[in-house]
Amino acid sequence: MTQSEEYMNFVEEYDLEIDNSHLFLNDEVINEYMDLITKRSPNTVYAFNTFFYLALSAKGYSHVSRWTKKIDIFSKKKLFIPVHVEDSHWCLVYVCFSQKSIKYYDSMGGRNFKCLKLILKYLMLEHDDKKGEDFHPSGWLLMNVKNCPQQSNHWDCGVFVCMFAEYLSRDAPLNFSQKHMDKFRKQIMLEIKKKKLKKSVLET
Repeated sequence: MTQSEEYMNFVEEYDLEIDNSHLFLNDEVINEYMDLITKRSPNTVYAFNTFFYLALSAKGYSHVSRWTKKIDIFSKKKLFIPVHVEDSHWCLVYVCFSQKSIKYYDSMGGRNFKCLKLILKYLMLEHDDKKGEDFHPSGWLLMNVKNCPQQSNHWDCGVFVCMFAEYLSRDAPLNFSQKHMDKFRKQIMLEIKKKKLKKSVLET
């Protein structure tokens, strides 16, 4: 049984409103949800798993260059990269090719220019490696998003990351807050169980 299956069994066994509200989402749950986001819009969206940034930041591009052997990330419109910081906190990087932007979403208001610069460097190396051409970084915007929804506890960051990616992947405004987290936890559980996201997206 995987960790995400154990998580779902737990929340089915106990009352969601009480016993599930204080749990961190583990990396496998986040990975499965990112995979659902990719599968919903396979032509335009690609979401990396939680191990990608850890490997990139710790071991460099050479360690992750083969991870996209069968994926042309430059054919997508959007990339999502979950980022694990300070041992227990999740954030999200959103790459938008049409806007030439790399944005960092932190539900606790953190800033991480080191991360943003690393992702830009990754795009440059990946383009050179896979396309055999230089990637020109001029004109690209690196931004720590200040006005994204914020958490008021220390354990809902994984839920915020999943919802940041889900909303941004369909160009929806981030009009949710801490009060929606219990509902989103139920939603995440049900969508993983059904292997399909509730809201559909028409790819163009």
